[in-house]
Amino acid sequence: MSRRLGFFALAFGSGFAVLAIEIAGARLIAPVFGLSVVPWTAVIGVILAALAAGNHIGGRLADAGRVPLSSVLAIASITGVLPVIGSSFPWLAREMFGFIPGALVSALVLFAPPVLCLGAVVPYLVQADTDDLGSVGRRAGDISASATAGSITGSFVTGFFLLPVMPLSVLLGVNAGALMLMAAASRRILGGRSQSGRALVAVIGLPILGVLASGSPPDTLYEGQTLYTAVAVTERPWADGRIVRELWQNGGSSSAEFIDSGAPAHVYASASLDILNLWIDKVDRALVLGGAALTVPVAMQDARPGMEIVVVEIDPKVTELAQTYFAFGERERPDIKVHHADARTFLRSGNDRYELVYLDVFDHLLTVPWTMVTREALVDMRARLAPGGVFMANILSPLAGEGAAFLARFRATLESVFPANRIYMTESSRDLGATQNLIVLGAESEVLLDPLDESWVVSPVPAEGPPLTDAWAPVESLQARVFMGGLRWY
Repeated sequence: MSRRLGFFALAFGSGFAVLAIEIAGARLIAPVFGLSVVPWTAVIGVILAALAAGNHIGGRLADAGRVPLSSVLAIASITGVLPVIGSSFPWLAREMFGFIPGALVSALVLFAPPVLCLGAVVPYLVQADTDDLGSVGRRAGDISASATAGSITGSFVTGFFLLPVMPLSVLLGVNAGALMLMAAASRRILGGRSQSGRALVAVIGLPILGVLASGSPPDTLYEGQTLYTAVAVTERPWADGRIVRELWQNGGSSSAEFIDSGAPAHVYASASLDILNLWIDKVDRALVLGGAALTVPVAMQDARPGMEIVVVEIDPKVTELAQTYFAFGERERPDIKVHHADARTFLRSGNDRYELVYLDVFDHLLTVPWTMVTREALVDMRARLAPGGVFMANILSPLAGEGAAFLARFRATLESVFPANRIYMTESSRDLGATQNLIVLGAESEVLLDPLDESWVVSPVPAEGPPLTDAWAPVESLQARVFMGGLRWY
């Protein structure tokens, strides 16, 4: 019975390790490919393919009896450090192969080798646990159930506990070390010469390797993982020589402030404030969806002292970083109230009205979460506007080529909700294929927006296609065309 418990423990551990690699792996490539459906599809697809190949190969190796399970698990441990030592590979893969193929190649190179080995574990254990054909179905089911239970546990423990408490490289190093420990345990359970010395070295050394790989660049003030995103705070000089402090989320700069003044450094933020100045004296209450380092709400309040600003930011850790490193924390700001909630849920949770609803939410370099740009989402935002109120949003897009496909669909969505609408360019560029910030406006009346046409250039991209809806919003695939066409910044 104790031997069977050992089988179940090995199966459980292999399932746990697979999900730890999958979840941590998706986070590892997030700064390059985001956390949209594209990289998740690549990671999940490659993991499942590697598991299937491991099941197939493992069954034949187990029947042949020439390669012990301990060797397979040792290889899984060694290849498990590939994501630790190759964390820069996804950038190279995107450069060489493009956005979607690059995500697939990254997952294939970094995550498939250890998962393929782990896929072989169940066939080995089923073969070792089977005494006669009369019990093979039950015993195979028990081993597979143990592996599945490990995967379920691994998903919850990794996602809810391990990711927030340790760097990705350390997590993956610990995972690799645990696999070497499993290799040593399998020798004791299945028989064979003990390799406890080597296992001990690996169990200690691989997590240390992860710690060494987790070092941050000298301009990084903070770096970590939260339940929602990979975050970092940096401080460095920009092209004009001024020192800028930035908050990064999943590889994208979500907030930037000049150190000497605390003013927003991003073009979209200053452009939004310039546009808002047209009617800011009429804005008593504003709703900001997406707080990041709260740079924009702080600048709004500085421009109109006494304005009440409600901010919806899903990640409490991001607000903590805003308090610690950015202008928001320099003094008490009782008129800026931060709610930690999902924006769509918040919009449905009350009926307060605002003279301004400002949308500034991203989940990657330029990807807006699809849930925030559908017709249903815009209808909810319009419902929160007071009479004469204005909807504003910051999005990123080129203005020509295949990469403008999302902008065309979003404009069709905007026109289906707001009688008066505009999309203004923040940069008057001849290179329309370069990605730039665009300021989106929606209102009930053209009277509110017409004065802006004299000083701001309207996007030349017309509405095209059906509006985005909760039932059909291929936002990730539309915005992926920017990468496939070659991402260029203005």
